[in-house]
Amino acid sequence: MKTEDINIGKTIRTVCKQRGFTLVSVAKELGMAKQNLDYLLNKEDFPVKTLFTISKFVGYDFVDLFTQPKEDEQTTEVTLQIKIAKDKSDEVLRYIKDKELYEILTKK
Repeated sequence: MKTEDINIGKTIRTVCKQRGFTLVSVAKELGMAKQNLDYLLNKEDFPVKTLFTISKFVGYDFVDLFTQPKEDEQTTEVTLQIKIAKDKSDEVLRYIKDKELYEILTKK
């Protein structure tokens, strides 16, 4: 994806929703009213300092969207998010470790 094709406001809204953050909570973290955050999210220019703060708050690196991989770097980021009971987490991790996926992901 080209950086000029990124709609950062839309992306922030989507990621916040996926991660369970309301725009009210994000605005509060930024020390502003939700209406002011809405205004920023609809602008073409987005303040970098605000982008860093939102990234830290929601745990998503929005700045990474604008960095281009080196030509020789051919990687794809895959995020797998699952909810499991705490008493089952070790069992699930052992299962993953026993399978080829673990070997592929941890191979250096």
